[in-house]
Amino acid sequence: MANNINTDNSLFTYEGKPSVARIIPISLQHVMAMFVGTVTVPMVVANACGVSDAERQLLIQFALLMAGISTLIQLYPIKMFGARVPTVFSVGFTFVPTLTAIGAQYGLSGVFGAQIIAGIVTLIMGFGIKYIRKFFPPFVTGTIILAIGLSLYPIAIKYMAGGEGSEGFGSLQNWIIAGVTLITVIICNMCCKGYVQLAGIVIGVVVGYAVSLFMGNIDFSGIADAGWLTIPVPFRFGISFSPTAVVAIVLLTVVNVMQTVGDITGTTVGGYGREPKSEELSGGILASGVVTLLGACFGGLPVSTYSQNVGIVSMTKVVNRRVIGAAAGFMLILGLVPKFSALMSTMPKAVIGGATVIVFGMITITGVRLMKEDLSFRNGTIAGLSLALGLGASMAPAAISGFPEGMHMFLTEPILVSGLMALVLNLVVPKDPEDEAQADMEAQTE
Repeated sequence: MANNINTDNSLFTYEGKPSVARIIPISLQHVMAMFVGTVTVPMVVANACGVSDAERQLLIQFALLMAGISTLIQLYPIKMFGARVPTVFSVGFTFVPTLTAIGAQYGLSGVFGAQIIAGIVTLIMGFGIKYIRKFFPPFVTGTIILAIGLSLYPIAIKYMAGGEGSEGFGSLQNWIIAGVTLITVIICNMCCKGYVQLAGIVIGVVVGYAVSLFMGNIDFSGIADAGWLTIPVPFRFGISFSPTAVVAIVLLTVVNVMQTVGDITGTTVGGYGREPKSEELSGGILASGVVTLLGACFGGLPVSTYSQNVGIVSMTKVVNRRVIGAAAGFMLILGLVPKFSALMSTMPKAVIGGATVIVFGMITITGVRLMKEDLSFRNGTIAGLSLALGLGASMAPAAISGFPEGMHMFLTEPILVSGLMALVLNLVVPKDPEDEAQADMEAQTE
């Protein structure tokens, strides 16, 4: 098998030393897979916070930096920090709905205050992952991921319409741009193969951007003012803490850690044909916690594994860390150049919406697939009730007007409500005898 080849220049061994000519093509696939998500998350959070163009550019820049740093630490561990597994880390969509809600109410300082809590919780879970995992069976994790995907849909639709509150919101021009972008992504993903299929989202963004440029919908004035090199400044955006925001971010952090466990498992199974070792899981989580804390200090958002890159490893069987390291290095270089982040800031919201609506859809399907693995009558009832209560309150916020004002953000956060409901009900509702027997077998296996 390819992954048993043990030569110095092999792409299929972790320590192999293949030539640059062999590294670059596969490395570019990883860059294509992670790039749009990396720059989109800070754009969405920045718009929710109502920050200036200069601050938006900095968030994009630091997101790229954190993507490079977090991935390199995973590849080249520092003591116990790092999985030593070819897994890509970058800013993740898991936190987007909660961070946008926090940012809209408390600004960037509230976002980074919550992120410090996220980093601390991630570190705690990294040390105790084998004890915590049992409380999050597939249907609980799937319920939370499904809630994440569903709660992202309004964001995507508003972006496709041009961005809520923007001039021309809902105009036909914005929908044409978003539609062309989306159709391009669909054609690349469904009708093409090879690099074109892997780079479908990037190609869609390029086409959508070109259409926007033709329509005169892009302002380049900010690029000339941007410098060529910026050194991150600690606590540039400030730090503040809100009890409501802290509660919300803790649950999302748990979900993010479970996603990391799943993606590292997917990498080792797909790339090596084996389950991950305990130290690989622990090291991967600990490293992401350190980088999340580092990001909170300098302006980079929380990091997470990228499932699309796990798919590339599983498909190609290329587990060489120099390939992933080259992709990380490319992101680092882009993150150090403000002019590049300024160029990204010119991206019309309609293009972002057209490119990411399909990504949000895939997040939802990921949740469905997880739930299907563990969906007995009991578990299905818990999942359905959790989603109904979580999403229902967010869709009808006036229904909770009688509650204390400090609880409104908590009760209208679909991920938080759905996740807590699924977690608590799974602990208190009696299990079927067959479910208990299966859980005992899985515990013994672990």
